[in-house]
Amino acid sequence: MAQKNTFSEKAQLLAFVLQQGKEWDPQLLNALQNTWAPLLHLGKLFPFDQTSYYKAEMGPNLYRGVLSFSTRISPEKIGEAKLQSNELEIEFSKSETRKVNIDIAYMDLDKVVLPSYKRGPFKIYGGEGIWLDMLLTYSKGSFKPTAWAFEDFVRNPYQKDLLLIREKFKASF
Repeated sequence: MAQKNTFSEKAQLLAFVLQQGKEWDPQLLNALQNTWAPLLHLGKLFPFDQTSYYKAEMGPNLYRGVLSFSTRISPEKIGEAKLQSNELEIEFSKSETRKVNIDIAYMDLDKVVLPSYKRGPFKIYGGEGIWLDMLLTYSKGSFKPTAWAFEDFVRNPYQKDLLLIREKFKASF
């Protein structure tokens, strides 16, 4: 008889938030905390200026930052968090345009993974229409972008925040 594996991997829940303006939106922060958990780390917002992909939909003066929650998740549950982030985007949308883009993610000690509804050559199918995109790997004291990472992850202005989040996560073991 096969023995059931009782190992349960936990990961740090993150959100990379794209919004207008260089100050965090208090209503959005409240909604994020009500959806998942109180914030553990609130990172700095950085200009999102390497692509105009979201400009037509969201307008000018876009900034993105990373934050973490005081909860841990099982990596296989990231699809559920992706659904919740999409629902929040809809709640914060103005008519047909989005006011905010929430890229939910998880971090373990080795990497940062974002779920997506879009398939791609470097994404791994995670079930139920979710594709997993490993964008950053941790090695020798820093997060390094994968060859297919989006431009802002290649520049990685989030490095300091991600290292602080990782240290807090690591200390929780």
